[in-house]
Amino acid sequence: MTSREGTRLALPTIGPTRSLADEVADSLRDTILSGRLPPGERLNEVRLATELGISRGPLREALQHLAGEGLLEVVRRRGSFVVALSIDDVVDIYELRAAIEGRAARILALRRGPGEFRELHTLVGRLDRAAAGGRADEVRIHDLAFHEAICRLSGNRRLHQVFVSNVPILRSLLKLDEILYASQPLLAREHDVLLEAIESGDPDRAEAEVVRHLENARDLVSAYLSRR
Repeated sequence: MTSREGTRLALPTIGPTRSLADEVADSLRDTILSGRLPPGERLNEVRLATELGISRGPLREALQHLAGEGLLEVVRRRGSFVVALSIDDVVDIYELRAAIEGRAARILALRRGPGEFRELHTLVGRLDRAAAGGRADEVRIHDLAFHEAICRLSGNRRLHQVFVSNVPILRSLLKLDEILYASQPLLAREHDVLLEAIESGDPDRAEAEVVRHLENARDLVSAYLSRR
């Protein structure tokens, strides 16, 4: 499975309902995001194909798909490697998030649909309860779900697609930004402020609050990685 001899990683069973390459990509993505394949690890195609019981054609297609998501780097004549995020990567991703989520918040504030707000209230409520219970893993999940909902509920499909295409790498980042979850009640209150700004109907305020929130996250994660 990896470049370390004798290492074998259990992968989810591949089913028949989707394309083989998609199933392989899903299995490898879960393995990478779980941390069982560390940054910089080289994927051995021969071992992977044997372990999964497939030919190398769909495996290579899956690896290219994950490379497109930013999880792998394919180096000619050397193979595929799990991407190690740099500080520049962090800055780029959070600035992308600020741009698209800030715009989505502006659109949503102008729409002011009660149905949209109900879903956002539900997600913030879940985040609040997880934070109150000290359940960091659930806080991470509800945090990202809230931001995804802002993009989706804006009604701009292309904007939402940009967010979704970056979710895997964002999930990787969320495993690093322990500093953001050091004070979970504070994070929950931050999302209460974001929701209040969106509900205000003031597009400038909504956009500014989301951008401020994400730029603060960018700075905290960058500082965390610098210390490492």
